[in-house]
Amino acid sequence: MSHALFQTALYASLLLCALGLLWRMSAWYRVRIGPDVQAVKLTQRVRALLQGMAAALFSRRFIHVLAAFFLDVLLQLRLYRSDKLRWLAHLLIFVGFMLLLLMHGLAAVVTARLFPGYESTRMPYLFLRNLFGAMVVVGLALFLFGLWRRRTRLAPTRRPMAWAFIALLGLVLATGFLLEANKIASPQAFYRMARQNGITDPAQLEPLRVFWAREFGVAFDDLKQPIAPDAMRKGREMHEADCADCHAWATFAFVSYPVARLLAPLAQVLDEARTHAWLLYLHVLACFMGLATLPFTRFFHAVAAPISLLVNGATQRGALSSAGRATRRALALDACVQCGICDAHCSVAPLACHLDNPYLLPSHKLVATGALAGGRLLQSGDKPEAARREALRVAEGAFLCTDCARCTSECPVGLDLEDLWQAGRGDLAAAGLPAPAQWVQARPALAWAESLQSNWPAHPSLDPDRFDTPLCADSGSFSRCVQCQTCTNVCPVVAHSSSTENGVDLTPQNVMNLLRLGLRDLTLGSRMVWDCASCYQCQEHCPQGIRVTDIMLELRALSVQRQRTVRNWSAPP
Repeated sequence: MSHALFQTALYASLLLCALGLLWRMSAWYRVRIGPDVQAVKLTQRVRALLQGMAAALFSRRFIHVLAAFFLDVLLQLRLYRSDKLRWLAHLLIFVGFMLLLLMHGLAAVVTARLFPGYESTRMPYLFLRNLFGAMVVVGLALFLFGLWRRRTRLAPTRRPMAWAFIALLGLVLATGFLLEANKIASPQAFYRMARQNGITDPAQLEPLRVFWAREFGVAFDDLKQPIAPDAMRKGREMHEADCADCHAWATFAFVSYPVARLLAPLAQVLDEARTHAWLLYLHVLACFMGLATLPFTRFFHAVAAPISLLVNGATQRGALSSAGRATRRALALDACVQCGICDAHCSVAPLACHLDNPYLLPSHKLVATGALAGGRLLQSGDKPEAARREALRVAEGAFLCTDCARCTSECPVGLDLEDLWQAGRGDLAAAGLPAPAQWVQARPALAWAESLQSNWPAHPSLDPDRFDTPLCADSGSFSRCVQCQTCTNVCPVVAHSSSTENGVDLTPQNVMNLLRLGLRDLTLGSRMVWDCASCYQCQEHCPQGIRVTDIMLELRALSVQRQRTVRNWSAPP
């Protein structure tokens, strides 16, 4: 590759990367999530950034920033506590790729200056290059294995650009190893090395050819067999005199050398096809394409996630101003790595499967929050009804969240998801997308039960047996209830119920009794089901071990599934 072409491609990819980074990072100051930050101006957000940076650098918070950098960014301890396999995969990819970039990709400006006399074919550089590349390969394999192991019907979706970037990274590694393997087995590469050392006489070159064929794996088609011991001895002497200072044993390239042995029968054909040239072009082009497209893929979190972790170290939770919260929420949209750890710990994850609504899961909910803030969620286009239905599903998922904060505590990049959900619900309400509790509670429980009965059995989709509710449909889960009222006595919702009109219509004890009597439809429109705070006090204090709160959550899901359909058939409440 010519120097001019290399420089042009490098500067072009750097320019695209820089412009992409500026555009993506500018969104942190353009996007507004939540009614409380809609009036915040750009100047206020920039001022809050500068004040926060000054406070972090010139106060005791600087120690927390350093701790976040070493423990959370470099060692990724938050991810280690949540998922050790994923932590190992990320650490291998991060460490291997960064060291490969610094030692090999930027060798001229980093390695050569730190280590005078650097040669890529010397030890330990030859071995380390293979080691770092192997670390990235193993990390990618573990990452893909983890995705396969955790695959579910409602798993986080990865955009095509993300998969394309993973393929591009794999192409960089594959072409790098193949290029090195081709150089090891290539006779042409050997002759170029010999000419650089001033060895051009064929008679003088023959012993060195013999030695390199035996010890370095160069595939010469015209080498005479068997090899004479004198030729090997003389070739060793020539190697030690002219080549040993710059060329370590090829076996130290423990990944490339076995590949070179596999390519040996094709070495002559590959040389004639100038394989080393197009492999080099492909390798460099893939590197530059990866650099240029990084800001436009989900892997932009490689930039946003460390910034998010450093911001956590620089600020105290709940101490941010409105301008700071606005920027923090917008940053969260890019810092999320779509790992799905929050989904695994979400308290309403079972409802997502029951309702077949992925927007109950935090990872999908975050994407929907970004779409709503960007004005994409309510764009009707040529299908306004479909867009409206999708928006209602988003609202359903957002308002069924119990604010248990498990997603926030388990997030490996420290996102304040609880604050993000509250802000997103405010935007949904402002857009006229109500919570399911609002339209369910607009009718008394008896009215819903009568609607369900009047539409049965004409609409078999309302069959409760088709809804997988192992608790509220299984009499064994609540038949042990002795109506002791313990659940009612410890319920904070009942305790704060001021009147019959605005308070609960059924107590937890009443709900369990109606289930025992087979009157489940009467519970579906109950305000108790929807006002339940999911505090688990009733479940923890039940002397019979009945899963009262879990049953409430299942009834809430069944209510949405069945009454949403009845609502469409009958007049709006």
